[in-house]
Amino acid sequence: MVWWKRDGKARQPEEPLPEPLPCPVCNGHAEAVIDMYTIGGYAGQDDFWGCRCSVCGYGFFGATGGPRSEREAISRWEILVRNTLDVIAEPLEECPKCHIAPEVKQNVVEGQAFLQCPKCLEAVCGDAPVAVKFKWNRRCRRRQAAKLKAARQARLLERVIGEDVD
Repeated sequence: MVWWKRDGKARQPEEPLPEPLPCPVCNGHAEAVIDMYTIGGYAGQDDFWGCRCSVCGYGFFGATGGPRSEREAISRWEILVRNTLDVIAEPLEECPKCHIAPEVKQNVVEGQAFLQCPKCLEAVCGDAPVAVKFKWNRRCRRRQAAKLKAARQARLLERVIGEDVD
């Protein structure tokens, strides 16, 4: 089958668009949408595609440098879904100071979710619960890596000092 375009050139039909994966947060229906931006409020208008869940609103908005087609938006959504599912599947790290699991809380005024250690009150906050969990786990891993590095450096220093004394 050949499709004809206005310029008179024969083109092959495009493959049908894939159906976006369901939302990883609420399992709702996701859809690709156009977000239009005016440049400086005056002249030109740019169309950027975003992909969001129609139930909970999780996803991304079209923005400068974002997808320019529905197909690109859907492929970016699939990457976001895979990354989100990876974060959700990760276990929640214990507080590196106290070795206690953090509590999930919500800021009543701003509506932000946050994780907080009940003992030392170390906290991480953000708009999306998945991002908060990712930030918490990243912070805990960095602190654990810093402790290991400090311990290695202390052992090395002890060896160096011990060699100089002899």
